[in-house]
Amino acid sequence: MVRIKSIVGNNFSGKTCILRLDLNIPLSEDGEILDDTRILESIPTIDYLINQSAKVIIISHIGRPKGKFNKNYSFKPLIQDISKRINREIFFIEHKNQSKISTILDSQPSGTLFLLDNVRFNEGEENSNPDFIDFLSSFSDVFINDGFGTIHRNHSSITGITNKLPSFGGILLEKEIINITECISAKSSNSTAILGGSKISDKIPIIENLSNNFEKVIITGGMIRPFLIASDKLKQKNISEIKEEIFYAEKILQKHSQIYVPEQLVCSENINEEPIILHSSQINDSDLIFDIGPNSIDDIGKMILESDKIIWNGPPGVYENKNFSNGTKKLINFIVNSKSKLKVAGGGSTVASINYYKASDYFSHISTGGGAFLRLLEGKFLEGIEVLKDE
Repeated sequence: MVRIKSIVGNNFSGKTCILRLDLNIPLSEDGEILDDTRILESIPTIDYLINQSAKVIIISHIGRPKGKFNKNYSFKPLIQDISKRINREIFFIEHKNQSKISTILDSQPSGTLFLLDNVRFNEGEENSNPDFIDFLSSFSDVFINDGFGTIHRNHSSITGITNKLPSFGGILLEKEIINITECISAKSSNSTAILGGSKISDKIPIIENLSNNFEKVIITGGMIRPFLIASDKLKQKNISEIKEEIFYAEKILQKHSQIYVPEQLVCSENINEEPIILHSSQINDSDLIFDIGPNSIDDIGKMILESDKIIWNGPPGVYENKNFSNGTKKLINFIVNSKSKLKVAGGGSTVASINYYKASDYFSHISTGGGAFLRLLEGKFLEGIEVLKDE
């Protein structure tokens, strides 16, 4: 089990703390917050520090402003909504005033919560510029990282600053690491991993690692087609565009016998046309796979219901479309009703589907990270975790 230097049990009274969060949250075209999970999950760490009368400067990013100020990526319009959600007043520091940050901090009492505007407005953030790292460390006593979704980045505010300041992991970061690694490594006799995605080549390390730790690995999403072709259960004339994916699928199937690929699927030539349920042997080149058929999803359900640990990344269908939502809806229902106490899920579309069906309370852990979650599924240590490890 990976252990990091935790804020829990440490005293930050009178300290000025930089708190790295992941507030790169989804927004509507009108700038409304669509999912506030990452904000809400940051509350325990914020409360822990403010209740000790620390000064806390939140730093985070939103979007990709490419090292320049862009009002479309500013946190300024979101301050009231964020403040309301964490139930605390936030003192906002505009980008144009960040050079005066020490004076601003000195003007406010202990126990004040600050938010520095988008840290990616600074060119030195993403390229770990030493001068920008020096700037970040110049106005703080302690660095705390609670932004799990960014922990795989080698940026100034994630790894670089840890060389300058005493550094700790926040409550969310510690919870993410413990829950995900425990689910992967825990001993089991009947475990299931469900893995989706469009490209096998992107998921090879994950499939390899999960195959070593789970009795069954269920393939969903865009990976289904090349796996079925590789196992000679789907005949396709034109394979030029997915030839490499089929090659990878063949190698994986040769090595791992526990891979399950659904054979009854919900197809259509266009997402706006009526769906048709086909067996893999009936699927033509023009048929697009949009969901898993009822027989296959029921087979998957039997595996899940008896599982003692479950990890899930990737909805099996286009759940937002009623014609292709049954697979995702039933999969979530099976996980909810399984006997497993370890039920971990992660990834943007996966979490969105869980929230869509109001099932979040039934999972033991839902990750706030996308790429970071996938990197942990690979069994790799992440850059931002490495610099916080408790030796």
